[in-house]
Amino acid sequence: MKINRLILIETSSPGNLGAALRVAANFGVGTVALVRPKVALEDPIIDKWACGAKGHVGLEVFDDLDGAAGDCRTLVATASGRGRPDQPVVSPSEAIEAVVRRGTEGAALVFGSETRGMAKEDLDKCDLAIRIPTNPAFPVLNLTQSIAILLGHFVVENTTTGTDVPEPAPHHTVEALMAHLQTTLADIGYLDPENPDRILRKIRRVFGRAGITENEAAIFRGICRQMDWARQHPRENEAGRFNR
Repeated sequence: MKINRLILIETSSPGNLGAALRVAANFGVGTVALVRPKVALEDPIIDKWACGAKGHVGLEVFDDLDGAAGDCRTLVATASGRGRPDQPVVSPSEAIEAVVRRGTEGAALVFGSETRGMAKEDLDKCDLAIRIPTNPAFPVLNLTQSIAILLGHFVVENTTTGTDVPEPAPHHTVEALMAHLQTTLADIGYLDPENPDRILRKIRRVFGRAGITENEAAIFRGICRQMDWARQHPRENEAGRFNR
């Protein structure tokens, strides 16, 4: 198991991007995916800091995290955890153990912008959130420092050679399931129309921790389809109650 992809959201410094490419090449990451980059990819500073890494790493640009995640099966976000009491934040070692248990080759590290970090809606779409332990008196790390530290952890600490655990479903499969659940649960009145994300966020956390497989996602989609059908074809018994 290794990190196959880095996803950088709204990166604004050409130096950081170039250095990130160099670190990705150092640790064998095949692709750096940029989401709405705030830098011109032709900026010569990128090449200066990349030190030739562009020849070893693929660079792709996307409009959103869903596109950048593609077929990734595990998204590991970086977050401080401050102001997010419902978001479990784990240490690098705990994250590595969790990724190994999921038995996947399709793992990606996701980093937010240098100034704002990760938006809540993007963080919600990640399976795990990781925090690098730092000095509380001066906790803020540079983007490239964070990338290097975490990739180093994965290389040094991960000695697992194989696993029989079923692979989690690709990101796009989980997103399709979440969209179906949102529609179905809203139709049956389970979600608060003013704040549907309160419940959906908790469901997503369960799927993320469990590493839901494609087969399991298909089962949940089938349950949703049956609920959709039952809502549209209510059957009443003699007492006027719905048959169960």
